Amino acid sequence: MKRCSLYIILFLLSSFNLLNAKNLQANFQYFTFQNEEGQVYIETYFSFLSTQINYEKVEENTFQGTVLVELTIMSGEETTHLDKYLFKTPLITDTLNAQIFIDKQIYALSNGDYTLDLKLSDKNSGALPIHSTTELTIDYKEDEISFSDFMILESYTVSDGTSILNKSGYDLIPSFGEGAYFLDDSDTQLDFYIEWYNTHKDTATSNGYLLNYYIENEQTHTPLTGFNSIKRKTKDKQKAFLGGFNITELVSGNYNLVVALLDREGRGIIQKRVFFQRRNSSTVMKPQDYASILSPSSFAHQFEVIEQLAEHISSLLPIATKSEWKYATNQLENWDLEQMKQYFHGFWYNRSPLDPESEWLKYLKGVEKVNELYSTINIKGFATDRGRVLLKYGTPNDLENSVYDRYTLPYQIWTYYKVENQTNIIFVFVENALGTNDYELLHSTLRGEKNNKNWRNWIFRERGAVKDLDNENENRDLDFNLNNNLDDKGNRNQVNPGDN
Repeated sequence: MKRCSLYIILFLLSSFNLLNAKNLQANFQYFTFQNEEGQVYIETYFSFLSTQINYEKVEENTFQGTVLVELTIMSGEETTHLDKYLFKTPLITDTLNAQIFIDKQIYALSNGDYTLDLKLSDKNSGALPIHSTTELTIDYKEDEISFSDFMILESYTVSDGTSILNKSGYDLIPSFGEGAYFLDDSDTQLDFYIEWYNTHKDTATSNGYLLNYYIENEQTHTPLTGFNSIKRKTKDKQKAFLGGFNITELVSGNYNLVVALLDREGRGIIQKRVFFQRRNSSTVMKPQDYASILSPSSFAHQFEVIEQLAEHISSLLPIATKSEWKYATNQLENWDLEQMKQYFHGFWYNRSPLDPESEWLKYLKGVEKVNELYSTINIKGFATDRGRVLLKYGTPNDLENSVYDRYTLPYQIWTYYKVENQTNIIFVFVENALGTNDYELLHSTLRGEKNNKNWRNWIFRERGAVKDLDNENENRDLDFNLNNNLDDKGNRNQVNPGDN
């Protein structure tokens, strides 16, 4: 057993919730490796925030915390390791600034099934200990090629040889995530460390081989373009790898990080994978890559009638980007059911990688609503101007129908209090062909939408009064404020009884 503790000030957490500051919530991880003699060992790491424990005053303005660590490793009913010790923090002067403390231990083990039991107690608190139990299986074959555990890294630096985190010449700090690895918007790098053993004992690798590491789609196991690398290895090179990928352009989704050993002809010998999730709100998958993520279990496979799927794809126009809609147009022209499924799944995967079907079903409710309200004899509701606006921007905060007037076409004014970074937005729709329920967008104050400052002229329909709707001089004798009672933003003015 090798005992070593580490105190690291990694970063300040100014937004840390101090209401939970005295609740010890440690992160526990372990990784198995072999040494040069073939002895298997386990490295255990637990880490916690300095603000999660209580401190005792040591000197003037100097404080220290103490955590009682009790680690038991059992094989069946037999206890193979029983370790109990005090983890003492360094002396600190500010107990409110959050630091991360890491404790590392190393234990020799043999092949077999084990139970790891960890109990942590804040010695300066009356709180109950926190307790965690996990199962571990070790199965390293003596004469077969094998990988160590993946160590996903928070960071690494060149080692000066004095740190207990030194491994293969680098100080490695494992990721502090709990459970499945999750990489958020702020994460730009996916780095890892891994070792492999016994390549000198296999004829396929004893004279050299290839190391291949890549990111694949979790469901289809399709490697992603731009996230694939191969390194040549000789029998004399160190059997370990430290590296990774810049994931700035990796879109949201579920993935596997895969490492494989190949013979010199590129044939696979052994591989190992670890699952992770990525959230990247600034980058989306390109439509031409949608085919790589369609899995056999995708909800898109339920659509077997091509006409139905074509209508669903057409309904995406209100919320599709230009590139997405251009690609959708190609799918509708090619009329290939499998390609249309790929596109439809990818479209919703881009918006909700973890549950694309639920995102589609929410949108479908909106489509059904606009189809019911705004469909005409020849046009589905989602293809009308009102349907598009409702699906893209949501339900307006205020909707005003025109009062029947023989001098005006029927029209509606929709008001949104806020759309993106604009406020008090209006949309004006007019029914040019009476009785059709087809209200066309005539004017909007939202940037990027149709803008027609002369929109009031368009809705005025006194026979012979308007000759040229684009010529304001033709309408100089008409006082539209008196007829429509609308202000410049399209809102109806307050009218007092008796006013004309």
